[in-house]
Amino acid sequence: MLCGLLKFWENMRLRSHGPFYSRIYKCRKGHRPTGKNVTHIVAQIMTTDMIKDFSLDTLILQHDSLEGALDSCFSGDMVVIFPGEYQADSLASLTDDIHIKGAGERQEVVIYSEPTSDNFVASKRSQVMLQDLTLVQRGTCDGIVVVESGQMTLKNCVLKCEGTGVCVLTGASLFMTNCEVTGAQGAGIELYPGSVAELHQNEIHHCSNQTIKDPKNSLGGINMKVLPEPQLRMFDNYIHDNHGYGVTILVPDNIQGTVNEEQVTARGDENESDQLAKAIQKLSLNTSTNKLISNSLGDLNFYLPVFVTS
Repeated sequence: MLCGLLKFWENMRLRSHGPFYSRIYKCRKGHRPTGKNVTHIVAQIMTTDMIKDFSLDTLILQHDSLEGALDSCFSGDMVVIFPGEYQADSLASLTDDIHIKGAGERQEVVIYSEPTSDNFVASKRSQVMLQDLTLVQRGTCDGIVVVESGQMTLKNCVLKCEGTGVCVLTGASLFMTNCEVTGAQGAGIELYPGSVAELHQNEIHHCSNQTIKDPKNSLGGINMKVLPEPQLRMFDNYIHDNHGYGVTILVPDNIQGTVNEEQVTARGDENESDQLAKAIQKLSLNTSTNKLISNSLGDLNFYLPVFVTS
C-alpha cells in the first residue's frame, strides 16, 4: 500500500490525474438556477466601449481578476478577458461548460500558470473553449492543457510550454485550430489510447526538448499511443524543428506474449513504407496537407511490435 502511494506521488502524471488528487472534490455547478447565461468581463475598469458589441439583452458581470470570474461561472457562461497579464488556479479544474475568450489580439491577453500547481489548464466537460489567448507555463510539471474527459476546443491560442505539452487522455476529444505549441519538454501534443483529436492550421515546433540518453526516444511534435487506436485528423498543420520525429505512433510492447520492438520509419524499404501507410490509414491519420520539415529524426515514426514465436 505504501509503495503504491509513493508511486503516485513520485509520478507527475499519476499525481495530477490519480485518485488522490484534490480536484475530484470540485463539483460541477451546472446551469444557473434562473436558466440565463452571463458574460463575465475581466478588466480592472469597464467602459461602455468594451461592451458596445454585445446585444442589449446580454447579462454582464465585471471582475477585476480572472480567478473571480471563473469562480462565478455556471455552465453556458462566457468569460471575456481584456488585454493584460493574469493568473487563475481555477483553470486547473474546469468542470463546467464555459467559453474563455481574449478581447483583442491573442498576444495581448497572457495567462501565466501558478508555479506551485501540477496543472495549468485541465478540462473534464463536453463543451469547453479557449480562444484568442496566450498561455505561458511556469513551474507546472504536467501538460499545459490536459483534456481529461469530454471535449476541449482551442482556437487561435499560443501555448508556451515549460513542462509537457497538450495531453488528451483516454476517451477525451480535442479540436484545435490556428494555434501554436512550442517549448514542450515532451511531445507538443500527446494522444492517449482511445482519444480523438482534430488539428487544423496549427504550428507545432521546438518540442521534446528534454535531455535523454537515446535521441531515438524523443517524442517529437505529436505522440500517439495505440490500443485502442486514437483518431487523429490533421489538415494544413506546420510541424517543424522538433527534437525527434514530427509524428510518432507508439504501439505498446506488452501485448500477446513476448514482443520485440522494431522501429519502422517513413524512410526505408518498400515493406516498411507499406506498414507505415497501413498504420496511418487504420488510425484515420491524414497527413497529406500538412507540412513536416526540419524535425531532427524525420517526419513520421511508427514503433511496430514484432511477435516472437519459439
